[in-house]
Amino acid sequence: MRELTVIMTGLAFPEGPRWYDGYLYLSDMYGREVFRYRDGLGVESVGTVPERPSGLARAANGDLLVSSMLDRRIVRFRDGEPETFADLRELCPGPVNDMTGDGRGGVYVGNFGFDSESPDGVMAPTRLVHVSADGDAAQVGDPIMFPNGSVVTDGGATLLVAETFNCRILAFDIADDGTLGNRRDWAVFHEMQTEHDLAEALGSGSILPDGICIDRDGALWIADAGGQDAVRVKQGGEILDRVPAPEGRAVFAVALGGDAGDTLFLCIGPVMGSDDPDAARAGSLAACRVDVPGA
Repeated sequence: MRELTVIMTGLAFPEGPRWYDGYLYLSDMYGREVFRYRDGLGVESVGTVPERPSGLARAANGDLLVSSMLDRRIVRFRDGEPETFADLRELCPGPVNDMTGDGRGGVYVGNFGFDSESPDGVMAPTRLVHVSADGDAAQVGDPIMFPNGSVVTDGGATLLVAETFNCRILAFDIADDGTLGNRRDWAVFHEMQTEHDLAEALGSGSILPDGICIDRDGALWIADAGGQDAVRVKQGGEILDRVPAPEGRAVFAVALGGDAGDTLFLCIGPVMGSDDPDAARAGSLAACRVDVPGA
C-alpha cells in the first residue's frame, strides 16, 4: 500500500490535472477556479472560469488553455483573465470536458454528448473536436459514448481516449491534418451487451475510465469513475498496479509529474452520485510515488 500525501483539500470537484514546467495545474470544476501547485511553494490560483473549467492544455506560445464547460468554449489565460480561443457551440451538443494537447499547439476535446443541465437530456454518442493552433475547430473521428481523458502518444501518431460509458480505452491514428482514423480498442474492461447502454455500464461493476495519463513504458494510469481506484493498465487491459482512494472517495483524474516524473497526482472526490460536490467541498488533490515515470 502506498502512502498518499494530501496536497489540497476543500475542492468541489478537482479535474484535468497536467504537469507543465515544474507545476501541477488542475481545475476545480464546480469551484470554477484553476489552480497550480509546486512542491515547496504551495498552491496558488491561476484564475476563474465562471462556466466551469475542466480539461487543460497549452497553446503553441505556452498560454494555458482551459475547456469552459457550460458555454462550450476553449479559453486561454492571459494576465489572469480567460479569453476565447475557440467557440465550440456548433460542434458540441453538450458541455465540453477533458482535453489534451496535440503536440502542435492545438487540442483534442471531448463533450458530454447531451445537455446535462436539461431534465430531458438523454446521453448519446458524440464526437471529439480538434482545435488547431490557430483556433480552427472541426469534429473528428467516429462517435464515442462520453469521450473523457485522452493522451497523444507514439510521437504524435496515436490518440488514446477513455470512452467512459462503453468501459474501454480507444485508439485512433492521427493524420497530418489532425483528423482521426483507424479506430480500435486499446483496452476493454467490460464487453457491452448493448452498445451505448448507460444503465448497463453503471451496473456492470467494471472500470469506467475517466482521466488518464501515460508512463514511460506505454502503460496508462486510469482513474476509475466507477470504483475507488487509480489503476495502471497495459495495452489489452491487464491491470499492473493499483492505488486506492480513501474510503468513500473515488479517483476521477490522474497525472504524472514531479521533478523525476514519478509522482502520481490524483484528483479525488465523493463517489459518483453520493454528494452535491458544490456544497460538500469534499474534493482533494493527493500524490504518491510510483515505479515508472511519466512519458
